[in-house]
Amino acid sequence: MAITKTQGKIAAKNSETDTTIVEQLAYYRMLAPLEVKSLLSHFNSSEKKSISFNFKKLKNEDLKPLCHTFREEVDKQQSRSIEASENNESTHYKADFVNMKKEAFNLFEGMIHVYGIPDDGIRLPVEEAKSDELKIRKNEVVYMNSESTLVTYQIIETEEGFKVVIEDNLTLYFDRRKKSGVFHLGKVKSLGSYMKSLRLINYYIQRNKFPFQSLKLSGGTLNVKGQLQQIEEEIESYKELIDICTQIGLRENYIFDDKEDLPSLFNAIINIFKNKQYSLLNIRQETLEKTEIINIELSKYVKLALVYADGCFLNLYSEEALKIMGRYSSITDLVSNHERDTVEPVMLPVNRENHAPKVSIFASQKIEEMVKDTNFDFEIIKLSFGDEHHDIQADLTITSSLGYIDFYDKTLDENYLELALDLNQRYLAKFPEDDIAKVNIYLIKLKQGHELSEDEQTDLYDMQERAEINKEQTICFACEVLLKNKTKAKRIFATLPDEEKAEIMEFPIYRFYQDLE
Repeated sequence: MAITKTQGKIAAKNSETDTTIVEQLAYYRMLAPLEVKSLLSHFNSSEKKSISFNFKKLKNEDLKPLCHTFREEVDKQQSRSIEASENNESTHYKADFVNMKKEAFNLFEGMIHVYGIPDDGIRLPVEEAKSDELKIRKNEVVYMNSESTLVTYQIIETEEGFKVVIEDNLTLYFDRRKKSGVFHLGKVKSLGSYMKSLRLINYYIQRNKFPFQSLKLSGGTLNVKGQLQQIEEEIESYKELIDICTQIGLRENYIFDDKEDLPSLFNAIINIFKNKQYSLLNIRQETLEKTEIINIELSKYVKLALVYADGCFLNLYSEEALKIMGRYSSITDLVSNHERDTVEPVMLPVNRENHAPKVSIFASQKIEEMVKDTNFDFEIIKLSFGDEHHDIQADLTITSSLGYIDFYDKTLDENYLELALDLNQRYLAKFPEDDIAKVNIYLIKLKQGHELSEDEQTDLYDMQERAEINKEQTICFACEVLLKNKTKAKRIFATLPDEEKAEIMEFPIYRFYQDLE
């Protein structure tokens, strides 16, 4: 630790005396090993012959605590520990704020010593640093107009002041010295977060404070001018927009693309779905005289799958749509796109009772295409395969499950694998002797990381024997794959006709076979 002294003169004059008082002032700098290392490194890299740094003024009562702190830091930063840290990789790090217990501690002036913690758990000094800013992210339930709202905000504090980013839309800049600040309302990122920001601004205009418990301005003021005074009108217009978007499945938390032309998009939504200007969709009038699934691209980034029924558009991925479509048989195609001049709509039977069995309206649609819909909702997909909307005995059950297994292989999203498992297990409960369902169930278990039990392996051997008797070589191939006998599976595959080879190569079992060692 370095300490230096200076002298200053104070002259006191009156009609009788002329006294000069000499005062000595002490300054210090905490030169622990990490800081010495940092200073020398900077000195060597700058190729200068000297280096300067700041000292802090020392108060009488500070000397003893400072000496104690200095000894602690030196003990933690012994030279051999610093050398060891250069030769060891750490998996975790710990930051110590020097002299943090001091009442006048300043986060942005104080030094931070960073220690690495390798796998052996021994703390090793790594480097010294200073804090430029402090970030704190919070979630808080606030009350506005007797309604509770969860708001997320981040406080970014610096020595000069702080910035608060609310819902990634509303930014508050506050100058600590001037005790004043300004608002900045950014571009809409999601409708929900933007609406929260508007309501918060309106709350502040009316009460000159925020509804937060933990965010205070310490007597400061914020400058609210111009268009923000018409905030209530804007709130009403966005309420209407949110209601319409909810109807068509554009959720409040949907994050719009940064390149989206939002004014054009919002105008299109209002004109089409509120004012019913369906001519903007380039859909023939007769198309809208029956219940259909219609695919609409509102922009380059927003694509919606909707149901037109009873004179209006509804979100296809909704319980209401499931009930409406439950009156009809399976839908196999999305029928129109507003960018095409000609469409070929799919007619739906008026009386579904004449068409058995009932199936999920998503059973014949490819999951790879559905996930591209902005209003896609996996929970509705699952619900559509429930007993209320889907007869598990339908042939499409197994076909659909294969698509979800395939999609799991591409995305590794367990939700799709679990849905496929549920479909096959329910199907097998109705048809206990169905070997295809059994193969799918065992395949899914292996993909989930489970090992097949002895009873399950015995079941596969029995299945294989039956398949050999019935000359079902594809089943024999699948059994060898599930038993992880790649060599035997390869020999069976080589004997298959080209047509059967091409067919089995499209199934998830073949990709599992390829990955076997």
